[in-house]
Amino acid sequence: MNRRELLAASAVSVLLGTGGCIANLDPQDENSTDLDDENASNENAVSGCTSKAEWADDSTNGPFPDPDSIAGRRNCANADRPEPTGDVCETFEVEGEDGETTEFYSAGIESYPEPPSDFDARTLQSYISEYELAYTQNWAVLEHGGEHVVEFSFTSHDTATIDRDDEITAIYIAFGFAFRRESGSGTGGYYDAFGEGAIYGIDETGVVRAEVEYYHNLENIPGDSEELPDPVEDGDLLQCF
Repeated sequence: MNRRELLAASAVSVLLGTGGCIANLDPQDENSTDLDDENASNENAVSGCTSKAEWADDSTNGPFPDPDSIAGRRNCANADRPEPTGDVCETFEVEGEDGETTEFYSAGIESYPEPPSDFDARTLQSYISEYELAYTQNWAVLEHGGEHVVEFSFTSHDTATIDRDDEITAIYIAFGFAFRRESGSGTGGYYDAFGEGAIYGIDETGVVRAEVEYYHNLENIPGDSEELPDPVEDGDLLQCF
């Protein structure tokens, strides 16, 4: 991904204000997920923050998937996606130059959506938007210090279905995100990526993802799918259903 550290806090505040989710700033945030008690950490009660002890193993719909399906063309044992575990929920107190103390709260993880029940284009586009939100937030938590990620915001600019000549649906998503890392010692900073793109492949057996160029105008996406990465062949296998 095209990621850079943003020094101007005002630029990030635009994305954080319009991205639709700032984790933990609202205890009733609709994107916060209460997991089963056996998977939730009770060591540190941070309102709206979710941690998870383990993630469910992938499984396929049967021992002999259609050879043309995602599960039939990829090895489900190699499925991999960002899945932070353990306690990623903390409260940080940081003293400012004026002597005032500010509390920050970990963003925690975002649960991946359950497999879709319908596979029409509109349902799948909505599903991929939810999946990319979880993927990106969990990536930030996993790669940038776990509990030290204290704010996260994601915005899906647009999605588009890409024509294929098989039963696998390909969906392009243009998105942006921003997050803040705070160590509790006054060090950290804002990070952002305003223009990112990914193409997903999905069918009833699994989901794959490949990073692609960001197209602000969906009309600029190549009409021929051969001009884009094939998420099934070139992308990462994230999950088998």
